[in-house]
Amino acid sequence: MHLVLGPGGAGTSTVAAAGAIGLPQHHSGSGRRGKTLLVSLGRFRDVSAIFGVFSSPGDPVPASQQVDILELDTLAMVSQMWGSVRSALTAGELTGTGVPGAGAVVSGLDPEEILGMPGVESLLALRRIRDEAASGEWAQVVIDMSGGVDPFELMRVPQMVADMIERLWPRHRRLAAAADNARIARVVGMVDALVRDCADVDELLFDASGVHVHVVVGVDRDGAASLDRARAVLQVMGLPVSTILANRVLPEVLSVDAHTADAPGGSSWLDHQIAAQSAALDHLRATKDEAEVVCVPWLSGPIDSVLSLRKLGVDLSGGQMAAVGPRAARVERESGAGLDSVYRMTWTQSLPDPSGLQLGRSGDDLMITVSGVRQRIRLPSVLRRCVVLGAFWDAGDLTVRFRPDPDVWPQN
Repeated sequence: MHLVLGPGGAGTSTVAAAGAIGLPQHHSGSGRRGKTLLVSLGRFRDVSAIFGVFSSPGDPVPASQQVDILELDTLAMVSQMWGSVRSALTAGELTGTGVPGAGAVVSGLDPEEILGMPGVESLLALRRIRDEAASGEWAQVVIDMSGGVDPFELMRVPQMVADMIERLWPRHRRLAAAADNARIARVVGMVDALVRDCADVDELLFDASGVHVHVVVGVDRDGAASLDRARAVLQVMGLPVSTILANRVLPEVLSVDAHTADAPGGSSWLDHQIAAQSAALDHLRATKDEAEVVCVPWLSGPIDSVLSLRKLGVDLSGGQMAAVGPRAARVERESGAGLDSVYRMTWTQSLPDPSGLQLGRSGDDLMITVSGVRQRIRLPSVLRRCVVLGAFWDAGDLTVRFRPDPDVWPQN
């Protein structure tokens, strides 16, 4: 699966469409097998406009011989889901007294309020993507994560919803309520299915062995800054960047780059643009880690057909990437023994704004905030019995120090 993300205005949808066209196809019989599915979360049907086809939101439609597109209408999905819940409420199937106060909360909920509940739309969209990716219908699935959606918040939704359910109605209380009331048992079954969906989607999104992340940026100072932030957040999420796609690169810059010459030093507007793009490309290449930097050319004509998309030459295929962030953390004992031990957990972590780094602890997990995005990290077993001493960042490495908690540390 390929995740294509980028800041607003970077041309993410266009690059995602061109990348879907460029992926290798695997023909294995009739039907849709062997084709690529391009999924868009945008509400304005930008992807179908790029291909110049009509779409039916919620249904895959052919966009070319190699690609079908699926534009998701999350508002319609929410309305459909709530319609079935409302019917069940009318029949009295979701009310009961097994959980104190649950009946009053449910019966007092205005059906339209579900549209404003945080994470509902995103979770339904991600669940649909999970279903398509697991269906076996498609050789490749490309997700256009633009359309006004913050991709990092979107990727956090499954964990956020599962955590919220666990806080409001812990599983042991759900099971106890289900044992006492048959009607509540049906509600518990629905809730447990939702929690399993959250776990499935989370596993799909953060499987670094099966997910390739491609970041689209503009070739300017803002583009370089957005890449720095994206890299930092993706690192702490444990997802390596496969490709950095520098979009709308001027032909003169490509020519200069091809001949490894210096950018022109003239005073015209074009000269300034060439110099700015050349400097931005230098920055992208300096901070790319293992990712490949791909220049997507600027085209003078409209991009509204398969032919024009092919001219961009976007290649999303990539090899296996090494683990990054906490998934590649090193855990070692720094000093001492027994209760006097000091452990440290270290991983490479870029920090565009070190002052924005925040750390916390929640049960067996470490809570870390990087560039405004909070991520939950499950600690190794030895560190779950420890308390956090502090953390420091030096030379690109983040180190968190721990000492044993005498209340839970084995005495022998």
